Amino acid sequence: PNISNATREEEVSYEGNQTRSSEDWREGRRIVELDVLATGLRACLKCGLPLQLGHTIDIQTYGLGCLLKVQCFNTICMHVNSVPTGKRHDRVWDVNSKLATALVHSGLGERQANSFLSELNIPAFSYKLVSARLREVGNVVEEVAKESTNEALEKELAAVEQKKGKLVVAVDAGWQKRGSGRAYDSKSGHCSMVGPETGKKINYSVRSKDCRVCSRAESRNESPREHACYRNWEGSSKGMEADMVIEMVKDVQSKGCTVAALVGDEDSTTIGRVRANISNSIEKISDRNHLKKILGNSLYSLKKNHPVLTVKIIKYLQSCFNYIIAQGEGNPEQIAKDLNALSKHPFGDHQCCSSRWCKFLSNPKSVFKSFPQGKPLSGASLQKSLENVFEGYAKNSIKLSTVGSTQANESFNRMVSAKAPKHVHYSSSGNLNYRVAASVAQKNTGHRYLVNVNKKLGLSPGYHTQRLARLRDYQRSKQRALATTRAFKRKRLEKKAKMHQKLASAEVREGVSYQTGCSLDAAISDDIQSIPAPVITPEYLPLEPKTLNDSCMTYFDVETTGLGRDSHIIQLSAVNSQNTKFNRYIKPARPILPQASEVTGLKFQNGKMYHDDREVQSIGISNALKAFILFLKEIHNTVLVGHNSKIFDVPILITALEKNGLLNNFMSSVKGFIDTLPLFKECIPNQPSYSQPKIYNTLFGELYSAHDSMEDVVALRRLFEKNIT
Repeated sequence: PNISNATREEEVSYEGNQTRSSEDWREGRRIVELDVLATGLRACLKCGLPLQLGHTIDIQTYGLGCLLKVQCFNTICMHVNSVPTGKRHDRVWDVNSKLATALVHSGLGERQANSFLSELNIPAFSYKLVSARLREVGNVVEEVAKESTNEALEKELAAVEQKKGKLVVAVDAGWQKRGSGRAYDSKSGHCSMVGPETGKKINYSVRSKDCRVCSRAESRNESPREHACYRNWEGSSKGMEADMVIEMVKDVQSKGCTVAALVGDEDSTTIGRVRANISNSIEKISDRNHLKKILGNSLYSLKKNHPVLTVKIIKYLQSCFNYIIAQGEGNPEQIAKDLNALSKHPFGDHQCCSSRWCKFLSNPKSVFKSFPQGKPLSGASLQKSLENVFEGYAKNSIKLSTVGSTQANESFNRMVSAKAPKHVHYSSSGNLNYRVAASVAQKNTGHRYLVNVNKKLGLSPGYHTQRLARLRDYQRSKQRALATTRAFKRKRLEKKAKMHQKLASAEVREGVSYQTGCSLDAAISDDIQSIPAPVITPEYLPLEPKTLNDSCMTYFDVETTGLGRDSHIIQLSAVNSQNTKFNRYIKPARPILPQASEVTGLKFQNGKMYHDDREVQSIGISNALKAFILFLKEIHNTVLVGHNSKIFDVPILITALEKNGLLNNFMSSVKGFIDTLPLFKECIPNQPSYSQPKIYNTLFGELYSAHDSMEDVVALRRLFEKNIT
C-alpha cells in the first residue's frame, strides 16, 4: 500500500471526502426523515406532477444525509429533481450535526461509529466531515456546560447562605491514561469542582500537553496553520491537578464568591499551592473515603507479618473507623479517645470503649461476628502494630473531626471515562474538551442537556431524543433514591461479602493459578489437582397441606459409587402413582468403591456397566438427569418421595443437578420432597430397625431385592400407599 499519504480518513474507495455518488442507489440503507422525503416527492419542481421514489436515477451522499436524483415520469418534462432525505441548516445536514453530538454523548469515535454503521449496511462518513461537525457541536456543548456550572454555583451559594455557612468545595482530578504507580505520564487530565450542598459541578477544567496540528508542524519544522489550539500545559502530568484547582478557585472568586475550604484526597500538594497562589486562609478538609482506603492499605501491609488479619477482619476495623469518624464529627477529643480504644477493642479489652459503638459493654457475652469462632484476637505483637497505626490517626483527630467527600467527583470521573475512554487518545484536539463538557452538562442537568444543545444549534429538539432523555433522568432519580435506603445498602454489602467469600473459597481450592512469575518457578509440578467443591446443603422448607393434596407422588432412589455424600450417582430410578417407571444406569466419574459394589451389585469395567455380572446399558450423568426431568414433567405437581432421602438421596441429587446446570429446570418440575423415614417411625412405632427392607418384611412378610434402586422404589410405593391409606 501507498504509505506516503497516510491519513485518518475512514473512506478509501469513494471519490472526495464529503460527497460521493453511487450509480446504484438501491444498495445499502439510508437514514431518512420521512416527512422531508414525502415533501420532496410531492411534486416535480418543473411540471408539478408527483414524483415516484422508484424513478430515482442517482444518489449523492453527504455523510449520513443524501440527495436523491428523482426523474419526473412525465415524458415531456423528464426533469431530474434533487430530493433531500433530511433537513439542512446553512448547507449543513442536520443529521450530521446530530451525529457529532451522538459521538460525544455516547463515547464513540468515528471508527467505532463507522463499524456500527457498516454492519447496518449504512455508508460510512469521513473523518474530515465529522471533525467539522464536532467543532460546530463542541463549542455549543461547552457553552451549555458553562451555563450549567454558573447555575449550579448560584444554587450552591443559595444553599450555603440558607445555612449561614461558608463555601466549601470538593475537588478531584482524573487523567486519560492510567498511572501504573511508577509512571504518571498522561498527556491530558481534567478536574471538577463540586458543591457539597447541591452535589452539582460548579466549575471544571481540562489540561492537555498535545495538539495534533502543532505536533505535525513541529515535526516538519514549519509554523502551524491557524487553528483552535487546545494545548495548554507544558509541565508534568502530576502538576496538572494543582494548576487546574488554582484556576477554578480563581474563576469562582472572580464571580464574587470566597472559597473557604477545599475537600480533597491526600495524594497531592494542591492545598499548599492554592495557599501560595491565592490565600493562606483556605482550609483543607480530608475525604473520608480516601482516609478509609489509606487505613486499609496500612492494615493490608500488616497482614504480611500477621496472617490472622484476614480480609474480613480488616473490613471490620475499617467499618469501626468509619463509625468513629461519623459519630465524632466536630469533636476531636472524642475521636482521639475512640481511636485509642479501637486498638484494644478487637483483643477483648473494652475498658476504653464507648457504649456508642461497643456492644460488649451492655452485653459481655456478645461475640465478634467477623472474627474466627467469634473470639477476640490475640498476640502482643499484632496489638502493638495496631496501636501504632491508630495512634497516628489519633494525633490528627482535629483533621478527622471535619471530613468531606469527593465521591461526586469520582462519579464524574467515571462518566468522563465513559465518554472519553482511556484507551483512545482524544486530547490532541478539542474532542476531549467537548466530552468533558458533555459530562459536566449531563451531571448538572441530566440527559436533557442534549435537547438544549440541539436548540442552540438551531436543530429540532427531537421527539425520541426528548423521550429517552426523560426516561434516563427518571431512571437515574429512582436509582439514586433507592441507593440511599438502608435495605439497599445492606443488600449491596451482603452481596459483596458473599462474592468475596465465594472467590476466596475458589482460589483456595484451585491453588496458585495466576501469579506474577509463577511459571518461572521450576518447582511447579504438572500434577495439579483442585480441591472438590463442597457438597450443596439444600435449605428445607415445609410443604403446604394444599400442595400435598394437589400433588402426584413419584417415588425415587439412587445408588452411588460410595457411602459418603460426595459420591456419584450410578443408578437413578423412579415410579409414579400411575405406575410409570424410570430407570437409568449412569457411567461413574470416579471408581465404584468395593463396599458399594458389594451392596449394589454394580460394577464398571472397561467402559461398561454390569449389574450382578450382567451388562446393562449406561449413559452420562447429564443425559440421565435430563431424561429424569422430562419424566417428571409428564405429570404436573410432582412431589418426590424417598426413604431417608433428606440425609442422603436429596443432597446427592441436588449436587449432581447443580454441577450440570440443571437445578433451575429441575426445581420448576418438582414441588418438593417427602422423607418416609420419620413418617414410618410415626405410623409404625417401636420397631427395632427402620431400614426399608426390614419395614417391608414386617408389614408384608416378604423380601425383595434391596439396593437395586428400581426394586427399592417399587417397594417404597407399596409401603407408602399402605401407610397413608
